[in-house]
Amino acid sequence: MATFKKTHTRAFAKSTTKATADNIYWRNFEFPVTVKEFTAINYVDVRPIEPHYIAVTSGPKIDVYHEQTTQVFRSLSLFKKGAYGGKFRKDGQLLIAGAEEGHVKLFNYRQKNPLRIFKGHVGPVHKADFVNGLSQVVSFSDDKSAIVWDIAEESRVCTLNEHKDFIRAGCASPASEHIMLSGSYDHTVKMWDTRTGSSVLSVDHGSPVESMLSYPSGGVFVSAGGGEVRVWDAIGGRLLSRLSQHHKTITCLALASDNKRLLSGSLDRHIKVYDVSTYSVIHTLDFPAPILSMAIAPGDSTLAVGMISGGSGLISFQHRKVEKEKESEISNKAASIRNSVMEDFKVSPGDIIIHHEEKEKMTQYDAMLRKFQYSRALDFVLRRHITTKSPNITVAVFRELLRRGAMKSAVAGKDTKTLAPLLTFITKQIRNPKYCRIIMDVATIVVDVYSDSIEEHPGQVRLFRRLCEEIESEMRLSREHVALMGAIEMFLNASLSQTNTPRGTLPEAGMQQSYHMHMDGVTEESNNMPQVIVDIAK
Repeated sequence: MATFKKTHTRAFAKSTTKATADNIYWRNFEFPVTVKEFTAINYVDVRPIEPHYIAVTSGPKIDVYHEQTTQVFRSLSLFKKGAYGGKFRKDGQLLIAGAEEGHVKLFNYRQKNPLRIFKGHVGPVHKADFVNGLSQVVSFSDDKSAIVWDIAEESRVCTLNEHKDFIRAGCASPASEHIMLSGSYDHTVKMWDTRTGSSVLSVDHGSPVESMLSYPSGGVFVSAGGGEVRVWDAIGGRLLSRLSQHHKTITCLALASDNKRLLSGSLDRHIKVYDVSTYSVIHTLDFPAPILSMAIAPGDSTLAVGMISGGSGLISFQHRKVEKEKESEISNKAASIRNSVMEDFKVSPGDIIIHHEEKEKMTQYDAMLRKFQYSRALDFVLRRHITTKSPNITVAVFRELLRRGAMKSAVAGKDTKTLAPLLTFITKQIRNPKYCRIIMDVATIVVDVYSDSIEEHPGQVRLFRRLCEEIESEMRLSREHVALMGAIEMFLNASLSQTNTPRGTLPEAGMQQSYHMHMDGVTEESNNMPQVIVDIAK
């Protein structure tokens, strides 16, 4: 007796991108721990040495979080209006921050009271940084000036005031204690020498500068603002690279992976990871809200991201996954017993080996097809979980019923409730190029079977009207495509014929003939549409 031939369900391979080592590395973070704040997170910084405390500046306070527990270790709240840009010194002992009232405050992060308060700005100070020599700090203000302060004497060293708009970004050069960088809303980035008190380099970013950083060598700096990140040569001011991967304003920058990766965060809720050797995007991190600030711990152990959501702030902490050691191992005694038992069952020459063959289980729709239960098989593959997750199975059963000539008997005798899944599936998949040929054959049979009884059931009229609208939309699109093909062919024929026709004559007749041949084909196709569908549309 011949065995039943299973229904061949051909599944189309999904297009996938090959995961690179960088993709795997940047996906290897645990599920984020999210903390909600009352105001936006304007700055995040990580303590450079262990323990890597995380300073989160939000509203009138700076919260210092523990890296592992993500609990507040210390809260610095002695600000009258607002705090900005809380940043650790590279030795991890002190923390500097700007204030809404124009002051710059220096803290020991373990104590609530500030050690120094630098007064001199007349506008809010949104950014402050420690100078390379550790004995000075620099502040950048909305009063269009940058001021270098001496920590020990709590006095002003020099004032840098060549900008024409708010200064919202800036940093001290990590290679020299005399070089400062500032980015302003006047679209410029300036390099300053504190020994002369004036700028030695000025470059145009092209949009308001929101963030900037300098590479550890001091030879390259990066500015961000608008939708672009620009990389500059610090010696000659030459533009090295322009990165336009975000579609909203870029708000923050960071270096990661031992300064081999550049990170940019934006209001488009993405963080882009760039390879600094090629400045190509190697990975994208997605977040639930627009990003205002970010920081990453040494060794990429923790990524902290500050966001804004509906007027309130969100801080997200993501820790890198650590491979857990095996909980238990098999004892030597148990292993030796298992090995001794297995030795008794080694195959010897002359032994007959019988392979166990598991009987393959037949699917339910194949079992129904085997019993010639065509209507039941059709209803089974039209269940929602199959049509949504595995439409190829439904189409495979369609193909088998068409091959057997049993589609008409399978669709006949259905009421509105049982016919609805079939018409819904046809309407949804009739434009799918993978299945359109089979779907059109099934649609024609359904229309032929129910053409005489459609008007008796109002529910069926509604379903067939939807099918009609979908077919008309597809045919309208086909007409446009064919018309476009005809127009393209006219231009191609014209360009080819100009080389073979005398000067002053145009091959208009051939062009018109080609166009009308295409349009006649579409008109003929539309005339072949079943009359019952035309009547339903009316």
